[in-house]
Formats: sequence, C-alpha cells, structure tokens
Amino acid sequence: MTRSIAASALAVLLAVALPALAEQPSPLDAVEADLRKSYPAVAVMGSEELATLEKSGAEVVLLDARTDAEFGVSRIPGAQRVDPRMSAKQFQSTFGAKLTGKKVVVYCAVGGRSSDLASRIDATARNAGAAGVYNLEGGIFRWHNEKRALEGPSGPTDEVHPFSPNAASLIKRQEGIAYRPGTSKVSKGE
Repeated sequence: MTRSIAASALAVLLAVALPALAEQPSPLDAVEADLRKSYPAVAVMGSEELATLEKSGAEVVLLDARTDAEFGVSRIPGAQRVDPRMSAKQFQSTFGAKLTGKKVVVYCAVGGRSSDLASRIDATARNAGAAGVYNLEGGIFRWHNEKRALEGPSGPTDEVHPFSPNAASLIKRQEGIAYRPGTSKVSKGE
C-alpha cells in the first residue's frame, strides 16, 4: 500500500513537473528576450520567415555583422559581411541605391551586434526605400541549431564560429563548432 501511494505521488509530481520543465526557455531564448527588451524599436524576423522569403525569391539584403573570422567559417547563403560598427552614413553610401522595396535583415551570432546595427541604420534604410530593417532572431546560432543551410569558403558547411567560449554553449550541435574553416568534428568526420 505504501508503495502504491509513493508511486501515485511520484506520478502526480512528474505530471506537474515535466510540463513545467518543458516550458523553460532555452538559454538562446533568454538571450533573445533580453535583446528584445534592450532594443524595443528593432523589428525582428524569425528564421522560418527569412527562409520562406528566400525560397519565394523575394529580394532581401542580408547583412552579416560578425567579424571576418566568424564570417570566414560560415555564413547564411547570400549574406554580405559588414562592420557591426558601420555608421548610418557608411550604410547609405554602400547600400542606399540597392534598397528600394527590399527588406534588410541583419544578423550576428545571437543578435546583439546586429540589433545595435539595425537600430542605427533603420531610418536611413527606410528613407532609401527599404521595406523594413530586421534583426534575425537568434542570429546564425539559431539558424545553425535549426539545421538550415550555411556556406563556407568551399561551399556548403555545417560549421559555425562560436564567437566566444561562453557563447558556444548556445550552439546545440557542438560538433559543428569551428574557429577556422574545416576544423570542426563534423568536417573531420568525427
């Protein structure tokens, strides 16, 4: 009898606790929530929406606001690397004539640098005719975690630069971490 009461109590506890655990946000979700609070005026675009736009042939200006080293490992296909400290004036000079009717999507590792850049260039891009400026929610880490296409210097890749040892914990597929192209466990067949 005591065993059946204990088993019943355990079953009730699990029935209550497991859904609560499942609802806990991932560390990347928590970073994204903090970024939305820090940059409330920056519009966000989810990875699914970007993938759908690209498949539809919509013209998107895709900007990678990471370092040369990060970009050198991998990027979302079609992305152009930009300095995350780029001024609105520099942005206008480089991209102004190419923006009419296009959505500008900026990404970095998780969204901090890209949110900052998106906030600086938003008005300039809209004045040049852009259909909107967006931060890619979760950055390249979410894109990589969802197993979406990435390209490296030699073509398609599953590698991603971790930005920093602390940020690497936000990458689900740890075997794809690489500080230089071709150095991850994935590329070595491990």
